[in-house]
Amino acid sequence: MKNIFPNKQEKETLLTQLNLLGAKRVYVSFRGGGDEGQVEETYYRDVNDNTHEIPSDMIAWTKQAYGQQQAETKNETLVEVLEDLCYRALDETGWDWYNNDGGQGELIIDFTETPPKIDLSVGINTMSTEYHDYDLNESEEE
Repeated sequence: MKNIFPNKQEKETLLTQLNLLGAKRVYVSFRGGGDEGQVEETYYRDVNDNTHEIPSDMIAWTKQAYGQQQAETKNETLVEVLEDLCYRALDETGWDWYNNDGGQGELIIDFTETPPKIDLSVGINTMSTEYHDYDLNESEEE
């Protein structure tokens, strides 16, 4: 995956904060359809596989708001940062996960690997059609 972080310092800060929580894996789940999509849930699992909400801790994060030419650095909650990171990763792929039949997936940060591994898994929904013909004409008996 390409570099989806604003810069190296912000990447290290985010990963350090998540690691200090005792996170084994961090999950950012998303879903879309029609012509919109959004992050649905963010949480982490600890080494005992217990699920926890992401706390409201804040870190400095650089975002470029839609329609803005200049990026802005401000304090954001960890949830906001993880959502932004997920959207950046999805934008990087160019995959259409939010239009038509939509899609779903998750960004996972895995701290069981060194350095932590970041994966994006996306399912894109498609409608399929099966055609069948059935002959309704009467057969002629001989």
